[in-house]
Amino acid sequence: MFERRAYLLDVTDRVPTTRSMREIVDILSGCGFNELIVYKGKFSSEWEDVAPEMESPAKMEMYASMQGIEMIILDPEGWEKFLSDGKSVCVSTESSRSLAGRIELLRERAESAEALGRARNALRYIVTDFSDGYSWHPFILSLPAIILCGNFAAGGRKAAKMDLELEIDRILDAPLGGLLLRLGTLYLCGGALRDDSSEFFNILANDVGYSRHPGLTQTVLDDVGAVARGVRMTAERWAERSDWAKEIVYIADLLEASCHRRDERLLRALREEHSRIWKMRYLPEGRVESLSRLPRF
Repeated sequence: MFERRAYLLDVTDRVPTTRSMREIVDILSGCGFNELIVYKGKFSSEWEDVAPEMESPAKMEMYASMQGIEMIILDPEGWEKFLSDGKSVCVSTESSRSLAGRIELLRERAESAEALGRARNALRYIVTDFSDGYSWHPFILSLPAIILCGNFAAGGRKAAKMDLELEIDRILDAPLGGLLLRLGTLYLCGGALRDDSSEFFNILANDVGYSRHPGLTQTVLDDVGAVARGVRMTAERWAERSDWAKEIVYIADLLEASCHRRDERLLRALREEHSRIWKMRYLPEGRVESLSRLPRF
């Protein structure tokens, strides 16, 4: 068991509303974390410059403290110093540049980080949620990592046998875990050639120099798109009762749009959905920049 169990939230490109920040703190507390690292990236050292519309540091830190969590605000230099003692192990949420998550890679890396930390007698297990410059992925994609890594950090290797779907359902208070995990395995259909992004993200982002690998045929894309549509239809039944379900609908839309990159109707609907999800969870700053990276045609 690690003495310190931390989650790093990067607010460089988007900042959660006060309501969302408190919800994050509540989830972290319920998953056994005792530190929340707010990583400011390009912002200055003043909290007000990071999120002028949010609560003051004292109020936010007090709320976190009431849930048993210490809040630590770091810039890039502070983050490097934070890791300089060599007593931490880190594992990514695998949500950035993925569209729908990378569940199997997450499982592998979460278990490896626990084993490495145990061998090194590490003090801290850190789940990192760094920005990717696109900010398309909603917070729910980080939830499997928070739950799984929280169990590894607090309970050790036995967490490998946990029922992740059941735990997600418990946190969300809705039977949505299976849908989220289903979407999170679809990256394997793209060949999973890269460990820093999924093929579906690269298709939608249309990065310069990217070439779809030969195994990702239109038949495969059609199949993945069909799965995404099925997930969306199921999640929509819960959308009026759960904001989490709305995020799953959006993730499914991201995947389907990637599979049918030339469908302007899908892309137009996706851009509208992006704005709705952003306004639900985050402050306005950064929304236009993120939206501008989604293709129009």
